[in-house]
Amino acid sequence: MSIAKKITGQAGIYFAGTLFSVAIGFFFKIYISKELGADMLGIYALGMTVVTILSVFLSLGLGNGLVRFVSKYIAQENYTQLHTYLRKTLSITVMMSVISASLFFIIPDIIAGTLLNSPELTPYLPYFGVLLFINAIITLCDQTIRGLQEVRKSTLIGHFIRLPLKIAIAVGFITIGYQLEGYIWAEIIGAIVALGLFFGLIKKLLPKQMPKLTLKPSTLVTKEERTFGNNMLLINTIGLLQGQGDKIVLAIYLTTTDLGIYSIALTLTAFVPTILLSVNAIFTPIISQLHTEKRMQELKKYYQASCKYIFVLTIPLIVFLIVFNQPMLNVFGEEFKLGGQVLILLLIAQVINTSTGSVGMMLNMTGLERVSRNSAIIIAVLSIIGYLLLIPKYGLIGIGITKLVVVLVQSGYAVFMLYSKQHIQPFNMSYVKIIIVFLISAFAYYYLGEGTLDDLAHPLWLFVGLCVTYLIFVSLFLVFSAKEDRQFIKSLMNKSVKA
Repeated sequence: MSIAKKITGQAGIYFAGTLFSVAIGFFFKIYISKELGADMLGIYALGMTVVTILSVFLSLGLGNGLVRFVSKYIAQENYTQLHTYLRKTLSITVMMSVISASLFFIIPDIIAGTLLNSPELTPYLPYFGVLLFINAIITLCDQTIRGLQEVRKSTLIGHFIRLPLKIAIAVGFITIGYQLEGYIWAEIIGAIVALGLFFGLIKKLLPKQMPKLTLKPSTLVTKEERTFGNNMLLINTIGLLQGQGDKIVLAIYLTTTDLGIYSIALTLTAFVPTILLSVNAIFTPIISQLHTEKRMQELKKYYQASCKYIFVLTIPLIVFLIVFNQPMLNVFGEEFKLGGQVLILLLIAQVINTSTGSVGMMLNMTGLERVSRNSAIIIAVLSIIGYLLLIPKYGLIGIGITKLVVVLVQSGYAVFMLYSKQHIQPFNMSYVKIIIVFLISAFAYYYLGEGTLDDLAHPLWLFVGLCVTYLIFVSLFLVFSAKEDRQFIKSLMNKSVKA
């Protein structure tokens, strides 16, 4: 099997799992929101946020190097150093996880009440402590399997076994009256089952020449491993501030009910970048190859085309969610309709994000990764400042405004740096034409469609509305697109078939 086929095949399975998780997770979130309500959903979201934040630090950065160094040492047949790296990473993670999880049992009132200003989280923190420990080991397993280049099997366990099992157990527990406690226990049981499957898979995949993990390592962690781990820890910490800071600040200044409403808005926006993420997974190795071979004009052509098609396929979903935000939120429950304004702001931010396509990958794969790192630092600081200033004053709207400004700055900076360094930009005349047509149509559609389905919030009618929205915008694209667009699509499909 060629490298290209292997990458494409693994990426296809991975994103099939992602789409499956997003779809089934959406309907499960509707069920959970109706059964638990915004307040309990907010408590769960806050608990998982604490788990996510602490998880970044548990391996001291070494866990992030598993994908790189497992693959490297197997290729070099350096099984002694592979054993050392795995053993050290596991030992550090277990030690840090035990210490961190213990705090959830010893001082839950201080963590929930004093630090997070959410005393209602206190009785549930010990459960999240158990989940913290299990998830930390699962993360190491997942990274190790990726380093062993078996993404398909990892995806099978994570998306097609753990998630459905968790949902089934959660529904059972909630039905018999355990509510939020049952939901958390379902998460724990699903994680335990996944961990067992991961252990069994890793045992089969690791080279037989490698010493057993029960044996003490005979070498030390290298300088390269520590340096890489430290860099990744810094990058992940910065990303953490940007990605989770909103929930922490929200919990401190607002209520768990607000957090529950916000989590539903995030659930709806999670669908939007799916096409962009899929293209990133497939397009990334192509960027690297074309840049290495100095085929920059061809790279520019593919990048601009991908931006256009990502935009064309994503905008209908964004427009639909903006126009029918109230009936969509009402599917989860009447109280979640309060998240309509923040949802609209998040969706407008996604318009900017998807319009520039894989600009971040373009920077990273063309030797401009330092630009991405510097941008991440600036954006993280800007995000935290925005949250601290705007959330206390404007509530959920403050989060939406911050997200919108941050995405605008981040995308604008990335596009500017890519053009100044590589003379590549996402926009050409045919793409600009489509953007103008789509934006004018979106405004018209908004004013014509706003409120149309407010009294018809049945999922079937919403699905019909989504199909009509896509039909309108795809038809507009076919009318206003150039001939080279259709020719490019045909050639791309032919190349995919031949590959």
